[in-house]
Amino acid sequence: MGIPNQGYRRDLNLAETTSDRTALANLGGAGIAEDLDKLQNNLKNTSKKSFHTITDGYFDFADDINVGITSLRCIATKVYGTTGLVDGVNITAHVDRSYLLRIGDLIKIQNVTGTGKFTDGQGNLTGTDTSVGVDIFNGEFALTTINDDENEFTAVRTGFSTSIRDQNVSGSNLVIRGNDVFTYTNDDKVTFDRNVNIKVNDGSTDITDVNFVQGTEYYICDSDGLEKFKISTTPSYSESGTNPVEIKTGNSDSGYTGLTTTVSPNSFNFIRFEPVEQGNLINFIEPDIFDEGFSFGSGTFSDQLDGIQNNNESSKYFIGKKYKGTTNTVSSDFIKTEGTISMSDPKQKMNAANIVTSYDSGSGMFIEGTRAFSTDNNPWTDTGANKLETEADHVSIGELYFGNHSDGPVITGSGFDGTHAPDTLTGVKSVTAGTIAPTDFTYKIPVRIENTDGNVETYYLLLARNTENTSTLP
Repeated sequence: MGIPNQGYRRDLNLAETTSDRTALANLGGAGIAEDLDKLQNNLKNTSKKSFHTITDGYFDFADDINVGITSLRCIATKVYGTTGLVDGVNITAHVDRSYLLRIGDLIKIQNVTGTGKFTDGQGNLTGTDTSVGVDIFNGEFALTTINDDENEFTAVRTGFSTSIRDQNVSGSNLVIRGNDVFTYTNDDKVTFDRNVNIKVNDGSTDITDVNFVQGTEYYICDSDGLEKFKISTTPSYSESGTNPVEIKTGNSDSGYTGLTTTVSPNSFNFIRFEPVEQGNLINFIEPDIFDEGFSFGSGTFSDQLDGIQNNNESSKYFIGKKYKGTTNTVSSDFIKTEGTISMSDPKQKMNAANIVTSYDSGSGMFIEGTRAFSTDNNPWTDTGANKLETEADHVSIGELYFGNHSDGPVITGSGFDGTHAPDTLTGVKSVTAGTIAPTDFTYKIPVRIENTDGNVETYYLLLARNTENTSTLP
């Protein structure tokens, strides 16, 4: 028992009072024990977030994703509507990957076709096939429950009173909405709830093959604070700084095209460590204000958060309209310019055989899906037969790169015999002798040829239309 007017001896560790709560109240004031109850074990706080998708090397949560549906059923029941209890159904969708959602999150079921089977609400068949499920299942719903495996979602719909099982799900999917209201910020410590492998393949080689190990601590980096981030093996405050795990994309230095990204498994959760430490508690203490003109803003705390959210959304909108080198910029605005527009490719990312006509490959400026300067000045058309054709009378080519000898152009023929159509390039041969009138040639194309040693020489391909005078050509 504590001695009056003496307090507690440090070496006895509060042994003088049999009740810890009483001892704490004596030292810290009434109610301190209850406060400590709330803080106990807060160093072990964690939260979970399911993997969404990967975009441009980032773990991205902005866009909707489609998840395959493996089964659909509904059970007729009474549900609460705007006028009280009304007819409705409980819809259950089983999907092909786990995803952690919160109660109330919106999900959308789409592309449900065909028939299901009538049941009595207990799963027993009671009649023939029915197509009513198409009207019941297609739609957007608020999530009401989710199972422990996070792959079975239920929702409620009013206006129907039919129980169905074994609904045809071929071609159907469940849409999980993108989410930009959560925040993973730089240096947040995370781990994975299982081992995860990510591969990026360029058609023949895995240019990325990384493994994230369950239980290993990683750190968030390059976060925009809203919807995407990268993973680092070290925090920014370490001596070496961050060490981001690189997931290569078409924007990587080698200008990769035709990439396939595989995440195995594609169902896993990030686990973020969220301890409550002294600094977090100190942040709740309002500091003293020495400048009478200073304030923490007007309105309630909720009002201020709404204002921050509005500012973030406005900034995001205008950033999306501004040109940037890290992602695509799409605009419906009219563009007026005086002078010239110069397109540069300093890292030679455009040197690929399919780059001229492939919208998804490489960087560039596109007008309504067509690469700029590929129609007005260089009107080349992809014929679908591994070649480009043009019907222009005057064609300008800055530089057309054909890759290597196996991907490059092959021109064959036995000579200018005058039997081919005017728009066909045929009969190319090397001229080593004979008298040739320069006026017989009407066009020439410079061709730079590189040998296997890397030496480059420029030759000229001399051209003439078949309808023109070619009498002196051999």
